[in-house]
Amino acid sequence: METISNRFWKEEVYVLSQLPHDPTNLIEEIRSCIDSADIGEGLRRVLEGIRPEDIADILDDFEPNEKLKVFAAIGTEAQAEVIDETDATSREQVIENLDVNRLKKILEEMPPDEATDLLNDLPQGQRREVLAEMEPSTTVELLRLMQHPPHSAGGIMTLDYIAIDPGLSAEDSLIRIQEHIDTEVVNYVYIIDKNRHLIGVISIRDLLGADPHQNVSELMTTEVISVPVDEDQEDVAQLALKYNLQAIPVVDDDDHLLGVATIDDILEILSDEADEDIYRLAGAPESHPAQQKVLKRALVRIPWLLLPVISGFILAWMHPGDLDFTEILTSTTEQRLLLAAFIPLVMGIAGGVGTQSATIVVRGMAVGDIELGRSTFRLFRQEVVVGLLIAVAIGMVVGAVLFIATGFEMTGQFLRLPVAVAAGIGTGIIFANACGTVLPILCGKMGLDPALVAGPFITSFNDVTAAIIFMAVAETMLRSV
Repeated sequence: METISNRFWKEEVYVLSQLPHDPTNLIEEIRSCIDSADIGEGLRRVLEGIRPEDIADILDDFEPNEKLKVFAAIGTEAQAEVIDETDATSREQVIENLDVNRLKKILEEMPPDEATDLLNDLPQGQRREVLAEMEPSTTVELLRLMQHPPHSAGGIMTLDYIAIDPGLSAEDSLIRIQEHIDTEVVNYVYIIDKNRHLIGVISIRDLLGADPHQNVSELMTTEVISVPVDEDQEDVAQLALKYNLQAIPVVDDDDHLLGVATIDDILEILSDEADEDIYRLAGAPESHPAQQKVLKRALVRIPWLLLPVISGFILAWMHPGDLDFTEILTSTTEQRLLLAAFIPLVMGIAGGVGTQSATIVVRGMAVGDIELGRSTFRLFRQEVVVGLLIAVAIGMVVGAVLFIATGFEMTGQFLRLPVAVAAGIGTGIIFANACGTVLPILCGKMGLDPALVAGPFITSFNDVTAAIIFMAVAETMLRSV
């Protein structure tokens, strides 16, 4: 029998509670310890017996220096689990403050595929230092995994599986399996020939129910579903889902067994791909906001919102009448009439902004990235800032176009319309973004399905309210100048 990499993938044993801890209470307990004189010992007492998944879930609620204190108070095995389970921002903040020796110990507690993912996130210099400190054989295995593209079958496979010779009996196979029971893939045993060609597979259940003296070659299934090493990860996940597989072997062009893609990676891929598709439909970032900085979130969303700006200007330039644009800009009556021509532009942008925000919130609530009563205020605050950045950007674009249309005139008479239009549109955008964030959260608190307001309701509501706000702000500014 052959087993790979199980020397640094160990079974984790914790004294755990049967039920997950309440996140809000746990956060309060941790903050009390951080504020106390005896930080280290207090945190260790609070975190003792807490599941690593629960710690990873709340880590984003703390400031960067607080995250490091929480992380330092748990054991190495738990640290490896927390690093793998927490959000991308927290992971980055923790990793950049770890020394080479600590990173090495954490990597040794991870399955090979997860260790590879972590190494890929490190700067190149730090990655070389960590690999240099590890056992040569372990370094070779990790480098083997790192040579494959991250989103391919080779990039998600693990080397921690069980493969046996077809000549073994069922009894001998079970004895060998018991000796290496701590491998990551335990549902299936793969059968390879002397040249490492994948020739069959058998489940542990079939081995347990077989005649002890019967050869594995008589029990195995020879029609093995496998994937090429360069197959896209989404195709791998869909194949495993179609055939209800807990793991799927990865092979090269000559059918040599290279590794195994496991169910945890498959489920994560399906969830990530669904997130990406849903966010793309709304023109939002391809990953959840918890994994994006505020400025980046705004920059990703702004280009999609420029499309209704273009269509809105086309409609505005179709303003009826015999006056040229200069006369319109110098006529108070014509300026107010022209505001109405910008209403389609405002409605288009407001509907887009609201849909983006609602999509982000609804999807985040569905997958557990947003929890009512704990992270909602922080998300609302961040989305308001995002809305402000979008409003400033779109407002400046609209104002700049109108300013150019005036012939770059700097007098107050020529500037008042661009300024009023930009301010009105910006205010409408901020309101639309806030509504797109708040309304799904309110539905969740009321026990209603947040998805009910994420589509036509948000769009229609924002269209009307943003248009009213735009006209009110722009009219007020025109009257005040």
